[in-house]
Amino acid sequence: MLEKGALLFKFEQPTGRSADHVNWFRQMEALGFLVTTSGCIFPYDNFSSSSKGRPKGHKLSAHIFLGKPPVFGRDVNGWPVATQVSHRCHRKSCINPSHLVYEPQWKNLKRNYCGENLKCDCGVTPPCLSTYHNDVWVYSDQYVTYDTTDFKKVVSSFIPGQRFAILSRLHYNSVDTKKKLRNARIKKSSTDKKNAAMLKSSVRPENKS
Repeated sequence: MLEKGALLFKFEQPTGRSADHVNWFRQMEALGFLVTTSGCIFPYDNFSSSSKGRPKGHKLSAHIFLGKPPVFGRDVNGWPVATQVSHRCHRKSCINPSHLVYEPQWKNLKRNYCGENLKCDCGVTPPCLSTYHNDVWVYSDQYVTYDTTDFKKVVSSFIPGQRFAILSRLHYNSVDTKKKLRNARIKKSSTDKKNAAMLKSSVRPENKS
């Protein structure tokens, strides 16, 4: 992900979330996120689908930052009310919590009819952040990377209300180096103790006449 321009985040997560969701989110976070100039945040491709009980990336983000999914009551028109995580940006892999909202299925479906006049006109609240485009649409936005001027300030404007740090691009190299040095010290200490014990056992006291 780093070679694609990903940023390494460390989000401050709300309390009261399930351990599984937190662990899954941390795994996704550790791989880095691609951030676009339109504010969308994309995880590693593997998190675009669910896997062995783990939800998709955007559902993980919703669980962490939006909380427990609400239950919507029956609609007077009989429209489907199953709880879904809607993308206000219409980009289904985006995990930016400010782009996500829990809402009944009929609202999520209605968002697909947004943008006939190149602006949000679907009538759903909160409004869409962009007009609907299908999966083959080619977007023109760019990635915000470590080389982008004031990249931390730029990214902060995309995720209002969330506390996070953007780690150095060499963060994990640094962590690995520290681990290697620590393991080398432990190994050396253990070897020194063994050598000292062997030396002590090899020294015999002189026989007294």
